[in-house]
Amino acid sequence: MAKNQPDGRPRHMRRILPAPVLSKRPPSPPPQQPPPKARAPNVVAACEECRRHKCRCSGERPVCGRCLKRSIHCRYREIVTPETLKQTNDDLRDRGNANEEVLQLLKNLPDQEAHDVLARLRSGTSVSTIVNQVQAGDLLLQLAVAPETRFRYEFPYRSEMPAEFIVDNPYLNSTLYKAASLYSNHSASSTLPHHVAATSDHGGNLDKPGTAAAEHQSLYLKPFHAAHMVDPRLSDARPSLWTAVCDDDALMRDVLAVWFRCEYQFTSACQKDYFLEDMVAKRHDFCSSLLVNIVLAYACVCYPRFSNRAEYWNPHTLVYRFLAEAKRLWELEAAKPRLTTIQAGMFFNVFHNLCGLDEIGQAYRIHAIKLAHELGFYDGPITAPSERMRNGRIYTAWALYSWEALVGFSFMFLPLLEQPPYDPLPDPLKDAQWYGEIWLKYPASQVLTPAYFGYGFKAKCDFRLIMNKFCHAAYSTGSGGSVSLDEANKLRARLLKWYHGLPRPLLPETIVLPAHLQLHMYYHNLILSIYEPLLEVKRNQTPTPQAVVAEASRYMQTLIRLYYLRHGFESMDLFIVVPLVDAGFHCIDDINNKNQKPSPARLEVLRSTLILIAKGLHSQRSNHYLAEALFRVVRGRMRLQEAALLKTSLHFDEGEEERKAGMVQAVRSHWPVSVVKKKEDLDHHILGNLVEEYAHLNVEDGTTQPGSSGSLPGERQTGKA
Repeated sequence: MAKNQPDGRPRHMRRILPAPVLSKRPPSPPPQQPPPKARAPNVVAACEECRRHKCRCSGERPVCGRCLKRSIHCRYREIVTPETLKQTNDDLRDRGNANEEVLQLLKNLPDQEAHDVLARLRSGTSVSTIVNQVQAGDLLLQLAVAPETRFRYEFPYRSEMPAEFIVDNPYLNSTLYKAASLYSNHSASSTLPHHVAATSDHGGNLDKPGTAAAEHQSLYLKPFHAAHMVDPRLSDARPSLWTAVCDDDALMRDVLAVWFRCEYQFTSACQKDYFLEDMVAKRHDFCSSLLVNIVLAYACVCYPRFSNRAEYWNPHTLVYRFLAEAKRLWELEAAKPRLTTIQAGMFFNVFHNLCGLDEIGQAYRIHAIKLAHELGFYDGPITAPSERMRNGRIYTAWALYSWEALVGFSFMFLPLLEQPPYDPLPDPLKDAQWYGEIWLKYPASQVLTPAYFGYGFKAKCDFRLIMNKFCHAAYSTGSGGSVSLDEANKLRARLLKWYHGLPRPLLPETIVLPAHLQLHMYYHNLILSIYEPLLEVKRNQTPTPQAVVAEASRYMQTLIRLYYLRHGFESMDLFIVVPLVDAGFHCIDDINNKNQKPSPARLEVLRSTLILIAKGLHSQRSNHYLAEALFRVVRGRMRLQEAALLKTSLHFDEGEEERKAGMVQAVRSHWPVSVVKKKEDLDHHILGNLVEEYAHLNVEDGTTQPGSSGSLPGERQTGKA
């Protein structure tokens, strides 16, 4: 019903129309919009190359995508964060405070002490070091002389050099002993060798800081491990391009520098300069991924910042990972005769030796020799497409021949290489660059010091020629493992000619570096191996075999003591364990000699040497597992009295000993660890047998658990002196 308006008239309403019929067709979709463009990820910092060309950088490290595609050097600026700014500000504030304190010292100290402070500053000693020393109240001692000048290692049992070593001993008339000894009236300045003193102006004032001669005294006044190798090739190298294991080039360069400083000087299977040059240039003549990975595995056990470097079995260590990668590459590349594969084979052999696995490592050495024969290394003059390649092949041929002679001598078998390479080695005095010198920089030193690598390599190869001759005479079929007295005298005559013809840096009065000391140790070790089986031969000759053996043994123990006084035993040195364990077994045999019981004075000398040797093996076991096995063998052969002295002298860490005891690894070694006088006694000297004999040794309480006799087969250990 229609409603009315207020005036009574009817209201007209709008007609409501019916709803329209909906179409059954689906509605048309909205027009499609183009998908939004994916935004490039934000890059925290672009590399310098992309910045210079104003290109977008992917920000990948260590090499961005653009630089990798163009094979150009990619370098990033250091990212500055609030933390780094704060650290920099703190460092600058501390440096400013230290500078102010030194200035006050120079103003207020007496003239002599102020002069000492100034001399230390000019010699390169840091300001903070001087301030700390003054605050410690040790000014007169620490500032009057450089700390390294007065520093030496102290013998662990008896602090003095035994009197019986001092008489008629060329090694105790050396600059090394006079510099390291606190009991000598000579100063290092007055006894500086000619080849070092000649670097100063007219002899120079050796005590004056900054003179070349004073800087070269670092060789005699500072431990070798205090130095670091300096080589611009290594600074430019990028090992990450040659290995898939690690991309930290700075770390790998540091690891390689430590290896070149220490272990390389003894193994030296590859020519350093060629190896680094090709690593930088990405050439494959003297560098390969196989060689780089096995070298890095070897170098990791030398790096003191890796606390678990001796755990070659631990998959979490870089040692394990580099070795696994090297073995993978060896399987792929071993069949092809290449120079780098031969060199890798030698390093594989060395690495397995330091793990106590020489049974496994021998296969790599044998294959390397096979490849060398395929390349014609020992068939006549070596040929190559270039002079550089020819020099590298000659170097490697001599390195392999030298290593094979040492392996044959050490394991008492006939070396597979009898004749040396046809091409002679050049004179290092005329062509030191041919060998590749190793330059060292010592703390607070302004100059670089040579390691005389060429002299050492040439002398080592000449020495191994005589060693090879002995091996073929002693270990041929029917020889019985020894030579006749006439053959021994001929070999000794050749050795004496080599000894007296050594270049100036390698003479007894001038040697100082570990590699040079080792060369003399192995010289006396060879003499002992030649003459000890002949001690019962009766003949009227001078000197007698007994005199020759006594002199060589005395010199060997002197060299071990000098090595320790200057360099200690903590730094990695695989090849020091050979003379250590040989001298240790001699001491134990003399102590246990029932037919000729040592006098009380002589017993103390033997004990002091034995404790020092045990300390060396104990220190080296942080670097490689072979030293761990040898330490337990030497410890196991000791009487209870010497074992108790060892415990008090070395201060064993119980927790560390328990940890090491829980990680005992299998030792697969055929190495006879000491001189074998009779061939039928060989099994009693094999390392694998000795380790099995002492496997249950308890280092802490000085006893062996049931099932371990604690003595060599045929011997009985007593508790009486």
